[in-house]
Amino acid sequence: MKFSRCKVQNAIGHKLAHSHLGKSRRIPKASTLSESDVRDLIEAGVDSVEIVIAEAFDVIEDIVAERLIGQMDWKNCRAARANGGRFNIYATCDGLIHFERGQVDSFNSISEEITLATVLPNTPVQAGDHVATLKIIPFYVHDKFVDQAERFLQSMTVSVMPWLPDLRVELVQSYNETITTKMQKKGYQTQRDRLAFYGLTELPHSLVQHEVVHIAEQIHHASSRGVDLVMVLGASAICDRQDVVPAALTSLGGHVSYFGMPVDPGNLMMVGHLDTLIVIGMPGCVRSPAFNGLDLVLDRLMAGLELDPQHIQMMGVGGLLKDQPNRTIRETTSQKLLDLSA
Repeated sequence: MKFSRCKVQNAIGHKLAHSHLGKSRRIPKASTLSESDVRDLIEAGVDSVEIVIAEAFDVIEDIVAERLIGQMDWKNCRAARANGGRFNIYATCDGLIHFERGQVDSFNSISEEITLATVLPNTPVQAGDHVATLKIIPFYVHDKFVDQAERFLQSMTVSVMPWLPDLRVELVQSYNETITTKMQKKGYQTQRDRLAFYGLTELPHSLVQHEVVHIAEQIHHASSRGVDLVMVLGASAICDRQDVVPAALTSLGGHVSYFGMPVDPGNLMMVGHLDTLIVIGMPGCVRSPAFNGLDLVLDRLMAGLELDPQHIQMMGVGGLLKDQPNRTIRETTSQKLLDLSA
């Protein structure tokens, strides 16, 4: 691709490098100049314009975008053409957008002329949300870069993982002399509201004394009923792997997969397993509906993704949630509709 300045009357059929104001209208950049465009420019007193000339193996931006979007096989996403060598990509369901950041970085390193902008990985999205934009920067791109980008996209995996509203989740709250009935009610209602974000409408609930044997009994009952996830909200925060909640789990033959997480608020989180049952020992901050580490954990579990120690460790980047004005309490779609109708 090269730029060349020429007389307006000689520019018919060429692509305009920069927009120009004609006598009756503005002619946008990248327009292929017609006879009427040229007359309009001449009547406006424009003598010469800068045009773009394709060279050997150059591919025009719109064709580049079409070729690349044709190689994208993104699950639960749709692409829509926009102007100027651009496609916008939208989620087609509620869920968690899941991809490896390194893949996007590698794609963008193929050529500065081909760009892909996305939301952050593992971000909750709703159907219709704009999740990515493919934009071709110049008017033309050399075919070798287009070929490389096409091959790369064939192995790139991006998915909006839909929430699993049929997961069986139960809440166990323990109490001692410091826990009031009001705190118990708030703890239950907050977790029910939190799970409603994922489409869960039921949350069976039990109250037990803050002792190993009583908490272990509830975890055992949940496991025997085929529950998928038990959330334990203890009367006091877990301070060690030997504390009451982890001890209750290990007394049943379960194991603590991870204790503590590099997220604030939410540091004192325990994740464990008893056979196929996932057990979360929750920090006290979950009594508040404010965004915290539990939300990050639930995002993965409710999207059907694994939650290994490495996944928790990687939550540290961006894990400082405290006092960030953009961190707001989540709302369900129904809550938003109610607010709009008020």
